[in-house]
Amino acid sequence: MSQLRELIDAETEGPVLSVFCRTDPRDPANTGETLGWQIALKNGLKAAEAAAEENGERAEAMRKLGKKVEDRITGASAHDRGRSVAMFLSADGKVDYFHTFQIPVRQDLVEADHGPVVWPMVDVIDRGRRTGLVLMSHDRIRLLEWADGHAEDLEYSVYDLELGDWRDYRGPAPANPARAQQSASHAESYSDRVEAWRSKFSKAAAANIADSASDLGMERLVIAADGDLGKDFVEALPQGTRDLVVAQVATNLIDMPAAEAAEHLDPHLRDAWKEKVNAIAADAIERAKAGGKGAVGPDEVMLALAEGRVEHLLLDPYLELDERDLSEGARQVITDAGEASFREAAVEAAIRTDAAVSSASVDEVPALAENQGIVALLRY
Repeated sequence: MSQLRELIDAETEGPVLSVFCRTDPRDPANTGETLGWQIALKNGLKAAEAAAEENGERAEAMRKLGKKVEDRITGASAHDRGRSVAMFLSADGKVDYFHTFQIPVRQDLVEADHGPVVWPMVDVIDRGRRTGLVLMSHDRIRLLEWADGHAEDLEYSVYDLELGDWRDYRGPAPANPARAQQSASHAESYSDRVEAWRSKFSKAAAANIADSASDLGMERLVIAADGDLGKDFVEALPQGTRDLVVAQVATNLIDMPAAEAAEHLDPHLRDAWKEKVNAIAADAIERAKAGGKGAVGPDEVMLALAEGRVEHLLLDPYLELDERDLSEGARQVITDAGEASFREAAVEAAIRTDAAVSSASVDEVPALAENQGIVALLRY
């Protein structure tokens, strides 16, 4: 988000080309001989050039920008393109930004304006907020860091029951022959000892996970563990960290590579995000009805953004408004922002005032349809 703020505040001369390509190989549009994102990119660049035809100098600048962008994106490897690409390039060279996500953008988009158009990137960032994936077995806990769709092991990512400390993850732990040598006649006492041992292990590991989550600025935790292991672990977490747990999944992924584990947990991450934005909408609407710290509809939200009162903005990414239907004050906010669309003006105003931003379609958050596609939680 700090990088986006630098982008929207950059002073440039001439047009800025903003390009988003949905390069996800899983997308049906990308399974043919000619990939869907390549077709969308070519068509978008042609449309941007056609829109600039009235000004010969601008049209020439747009052709050069389009060629650079197309060469850069198509020349990248499939790995470097990931599941989506965001690129911003200005005619004067002051803005040159290329970023890959492992979360697909909602749609391919090419826009030319006097500054970067960032709302699609804000949407991906919101859905990809830093998350801790906690993988549990009966004798190990492994912590992965997930952000923007990328998952990786931390330097010290595995908490071992026997060693009682963190260590590097280097694949499955070797078998312990001693576990197979327990006498059947001592099964009950052995079970009691193991249970006590495991309880101590869960408490110690929970404290370590809490410290790591805090140090790394993790905003969510997802727990993957067999049976009651996940429940016991969550109960052992400190209250503040326990509040970060958005999903518990009954499965053992302890030995799975980071990328595969993240893929397995992806539906739960998406469900957690959807639950969150629905809760934000419900809270904002309830506050607004009570005359409290909530705003609904374009007029109320834009005026609150202009005053720096918005804490969390939630809007429909497909929102289209006739500005003639807005109040004079709301129209003035858009004019002052200098953006071509209401949507981009709202998002950039939120970024500049350090408000959180989420976008969701009316299918994802039905309450948005009843409030003209935009609501906000307010600071005051």
